Amino acid sequence: MKIIKRTSLVVCLPLICLSHASADPISFGAKVGTLGLGVESSYKIDPLYSVTASVNGFKFTGAPHDKDVDFDGKLRLLTAGGSLGIHPFKNGFKFLAGVFYDGNQFDLSSVLKHNVTINGKIYTPAQVGKYNLTIHYNRVSPFLGIGFDSAFCTDSSWSLTGELGVLFQGSPKVNLKKTEGTINDPQAQAYIKHKAKHAADKFLLKYYPVLSIGAKYSF
Repeated sequence: MKIIKRTSLVVCLPLICLSHASADPISFGAKVGTLGLGVESSYKIDPLYSVTASVNGFKFTGAPHDKDVDFDGKLRLLTAGGSLGIHPFKNGFKFLAGVFYDGNQFDLSSVLKHNVTINGKIYTPAQVGKYNLTIHYNRVSPFLGIGFDSAFCTDSSWSLTGELGVLFQGSPKVNLKKTEGTINDPQAQAYIKHKAKHAADKFLLKYYPVLSIGAKYSF
């Protein structure tokens, strides 16, 4: 979680500068959701517009499932970016459009569960061996959604926030690293890549749902 703490300082710095130049409220908070644990800072431009910068992340053991290949490893969630909020009713409800650095990725190892036939040729688990692989997505991903910020309709310093939207992170991309005992066979490598992409696309979706709830303090 060190990278989240460091990135949050970068995220907050420009908004701290804005707070000295304007009487409009600025807020800082924490949230939890499908992108992991997050910190965010928001700046209320006027009753119609706001901007929010955030960084989110989490790590846990988890691997996509496939009936022919045994994947094992970890999933890292990491996103950092910002969004523009449009408040059409001049209250807490808002439409959101933003862009994020997308560091979501799997770090995995793979071995065959049983013999497989690839283009008419039989491969055994011992022949193919073990591959280390990284599955990642577009490093820059747009975001669209809706949200609510109660700071727009209350005089309290504390407020609740929530978001619902989609992160358009694209199709998974696979990088293979050959390990000891792995055959240098393009067909076997292409097979492992195909299986990894297919499995990952069902586990961490191309159109990733974003749902979060949090609390903020305004000043």
